[in-house]
Amino acid sequence: MRDKNWEISLYEHQHAMIKRLDVHRQKERSTPLTQDEIMAVEHTFQLLIASMLDLAIYVLKHHYDVTIERRDQVLESLLQHKDVTFEQGEQIKVLIELRQKILFDYLDQNFEELSSALSLRRYGLVEVLTKEWTARLDHDG
Repeated sequence: MRDKNWEISLYEHQHAMIKRLDVHRQKERSTPLTQDEIMAVEHTFQLLIASMLDLAIYVLKHHYDVTIERRDQVLESLLQHKDVTFEQGEQIKVLIELRQKILFDYLDQNFEELSSALSLRRYGLVEVLTKEWTARLDHDG
């Protein structure tokens, strides 16, 4: 059963994270970020991508009756069900790979790659997909 309150809360949370990333993206051009700001940006980015994957799991369950056990299985299932375009799939792949680097290679400095993704505003795709996926669920019901 769908949880509309969760969907709305997730969207609002994602929107707030995107706005926070936008602030840092704009600030980064004018002033270097402090180490604390870099950590905040990395954490926000990780949460944003995790929320996209969790919503995708939710949509796959409620729209296709497909159960996904792990986040690393999400993209393949989305592509199989033609729930994202090839281009969106490629963008999601980049976002997931960057999140994985930040999450698991935390001793390495991956901020240059994240900075590049921020400057391109690649993370904006999350909000687009959230709107598309919840609209698809609304159409089902």
